[in-house]
Amino acid sequence: MSGTIDELIARIKDLPVSEVLGRYVHLTKKGTQTLAVCPFHDDSNPSLNINDSRGMWFCFVDNLGGDAIKFVTLYRNLEFMEALKDICDKLGWNFDDYHQPKKASPKVEMGKKLLGNSTKLYRKVAETGNHKAFSEFLQKRGLSEEIAKTYQLGYAPAGRALCDYLGSIKDEKDRAFAIKTAEELGLIKKSTYGEQSHYDTFRDRIMFPIWDQFGQVIGFTSRAVTDEQKPKYLNSLDSFLFNKKNLLYGLHLAKNTIRERDEAILVEGNMDQVALFKNGFENTIAIMGVALGDNSLRKLLALTKNVILSLDNDQAGWKAGTRINAQFMAEGITPRFIDLHEYKDPDEFLEARGATEYSKLIEEAKPFVDIQIEREFPEKIPELAERKLDLLHQVFEILSPLKDSLSATERVITYAKRLGLQSDPQSIVKNYQDYLNEQQKSGSNFRPSPPLPEQELASPYDEEDLNESKVRLDRQLTSVEVRLLQNLVQHPELLIKDEMAELLDFVGNDEVKSYILKLRELMYEIDESEYTSVVQSLMSDDHYSAELTAVVGGALYRYQDNTFDDKVALRMIEDIKKSLQVEQLKIEKQFLKDQQGRAQTQDEQHNILKRLLEVDKKLNELRSANRYSKKA
Repeated sequence: MSGTIDELIARIKDLPVSEVLGRYVHLTKKGTQTLAVCPFHDDSNPSLNINDSRGMWFCFVDNLGGDAIKFVTLYRNLEFMEALKDICDKLGWNFDDYHQPKKASPKVEMGKKLLGNSTKLYRKVAETGNHKAFSEFLQKRGLSEEIAKTYQLGYAPAGRALCDYLGSIKDEKDRAFAIKTAEELGLIKKSTYGEQSHYDTFRDRIMFPIWDQFGQVIGFTSRAVTDEQKPKYLNSLDSFLFNKKNLLYGLHLAKNTIRERDEAILVEGNMDQVALFKNGFENTIAIMGVALGDNSLRKLLALTKNVILSLDNDQAGWKAGTRINAQFMAEGITPRFIDLHEYKDPDEFLEARGATEYSKLIEEAKPFVDIQIEREFPEKIPELAERKLDLLHQVFEILSPLKDSLSATERVITYAKRLGLQSDPQSIVKNYQDYLNEQQKSGSNFRPSPPLPEQELASPYDEEDLNESKVRLDRQLTSVEVRLLQNLVQHPELLIKDEMAELLDFVGNDEVKSYILKLRELMYEIDESEYTSVVQSLMSDDHYSAELTAVVGGALYRYQDNTFDDKVALRMIEDIKKSLQVEQLKIEKQFLKDQQGRAQTQDEQHNILKRLLEVDKKLNELRSANRYSKKA
């Protein structure tokens, strides 16, 4: 059987939802109900209700719900396409029958074939046991056969093993094409002894295949086995398949654990990644070299926003960390930093101190940016105001990728106090913002490196089919936004009221606002009988987060085709609008209180207190209006 992704989705939805969920959690029958212990909270009394007639599940505790596909994306923490494949695997269906990757160019197909066969060749040579250097390497590094197999570690022998393989291709045209492609990939090189003569690039070396995030071998890195061999590490050339700036070594092995733990450890070099992985830190990935490419950055941020830098403990490693940290800060992320003390890299630390001690380093890890600023501070704070200002401007420069975020301005105020500057916090922040504006005008402020051209082999899936957004259930929606979504989904007649336009002005969450506008637009185009199916289809839209669609799914589960009269509908809209206003004012009040604690002058205290009184007055007016409307 074959078809399209849409046909696969339809086929899954045609199944009883219990048929799919039963492959993941234990189901129990209670009368006419099908129940399960909910995996999304600490549940001992089954609260997950599965309704086959409606094709939905619903948790009465979390108020979350959806179809079978939504359950798998949440439960297994998968992207949409990965969830479809996972369901196919559980049901014994062939995912590739519904999704065929785009046909690659002949050169890409040949390149993939050559790299795959080279991996097998090097692995087979290693497994013969005839090369003592390989077994000694495994023993010295404490690598088991299981790890060697997982990483497909191999050995490139002396001589022309790869050239001989290429020469064995019978068809002359195919052989010539294979040799040309292997040369472009850097697997072989031309010999000076003749135009048609070649030799193997990798000889007498431990071979590490390098994969893309989907597990396709796209190149190699190799390690010398004797001190005389130069260089010690030899990588594949940049090619139409391989670009080390856009690679994260071990990502295909680590990505699921990164999602599950919501944390990634970034190291420098493949042996550090292998060492951490085999010691249980399976959320580890490695940069290739000392640079993090823009594509690699995007891939990582799609999996987690929590990053720990554990690079080599030398000057080059620190410089690499500084650059990489700035790239993350430009995305609003503040990575943490692992101090390896006297050890040169994570591999050496693990060998000397073990995994338990490394776990302690992770617990103690502080934001990289704070360590960076501390290194700029002298042991003794200078007395001259001009020197203090010079140091503060160095802090400005370090923090500038964070722009004028709260994370940056809080640090600016803190370090200004440490320098003993007498200016009030508002003036310090204003000075920092002026610095940012000046940097922007001069074009010298930090910018992440521009995206490099996409490689011909991006993935076995079409890019448009992949939802790179991380699926999470940590609550980002406020209680009022949840109530708003629930009311609108359960009572869609509210959507087309003119008063909704004013209510939306008070919705601060762009995603919630976008969803409501989309639903409102659709309400003018569909019949009432189509409503449920339209909302269900929107739940599969990759543009919306897992949390929002799960809340919508829970509300849809409780949807009944009954409408409010105009008076009740308008009162509900007004109540929610006031609740949104109250929520905004509470946020402003908390912000002012935080500022009040940092105020250093009487004028500043007076201005903040004045604004606090104004906010309290507005809050009281709204609460009084709410009480009055309820009595009415």
